[in-house]
Amino acid sequence: MLEASLNNTYRDVLDDAMCEDEKFNPVYVEQILEARTRIFDEMCKATGTPDTEYNELSSAKFNARSVTKKMLAEWLEAVCCIFDEYATPVLANSIKLAADLDTMKDEKIIDQKKIIDLQEKIIEKKEAELQSVKTVVQTTVQSEIKSYSSVLKSTCNKALAPRRMQAALKTATEEDGRSRNLIIYGLEEKKEEKLEDEILEVLSHLDEKPRIVSCSRLGKDSTADKEPTKRNFQPIRVSLSGTDHVRQILNKTRKLRTVEGYTRVYICPDRSPDQRVSHKKLVEELKQKRISEPSKRHYIRNNSIFSSDT
Repeated sequence: MLEASLNNTYRDVLDDAMCEDEKFNPVYVEQILEARTRIFDEMCKATGTPDTEYNELSSAKFNARSVTKKMLAEWLEAVCCIFDEYATPVLANSIKLAADLDTMKDEKIIDQKKIIDLQEKIIEKKEAELQSVKTVVQTTVQSEIKSYSSVLKSTCNKALAPRRMQAALKTATEEDGRSRNLIIYGLEEKKEEKLEDEILEVLSHLDEKPRIVSCSRLGKDSTADKEPTKRNFQPIRVSLSGTDHVRQILNKTRKLRTVEGYTRVYICPDRSPDQRVSHKKLVEELKQKRISEPSKRHYIRNNSIFSSDT
């Protein structure tokens, strides 16, 4: 190998590991440049060329009597050895590194595009939710205004308008707020309970982990009862950050019936008083249906009772 006869003057600055290292290392570049500098300095000295004026080295100067064939052969052998045994692997690794950097750059651009797309979708979703609230308010207000107009024509009761509009706005606001709420029944009530953690534990069994805005028990503290077996655990109202999580959780709530420790825990929408009355009537009708037609499957969907053959 050429390396075997490389002059020690050049060898002692070159790390033999660069011949086998498969990773680019800038230290190797500095070593190759140092070896090159030593060879060129020796050429300048032999040809009478000023130090560091490497661009003045020419074939005419190498033909000078002071330069022997042996010197030329040693220089040529050293340059070939450095280039073949050391510089070539470093160049190959630098090409690979450049390719890897290009790939990483392309991947970063793709990731940035994905992030931008996701941000745009989030913005669109927020705008859609805002528009939904505006539509609910506008529809309710318009309906109440029409109703007011009709009453005004027949009774000329001008004082009715502000009250109805206030009621309409209040109704729309409450409906929008309830659409982000859940009511949880049957969750054991404890003293000094960490309610949010317990709710997240329940929802984890439904593979859901929403952001909880607020949560609280409704009614009197049941832990004050003397007999634990007679306790009636107070329901919990949970407010989430968006309506999508509410829908997803309500669609999965039946899974709790098969989870040990949560078979008597129920999750329901946050209904208004009128809605609760209507739903209670539906439940009573459902019970009667199951008694009168036990061979069929009966269920509530979209505020109506449906029956199907089992």
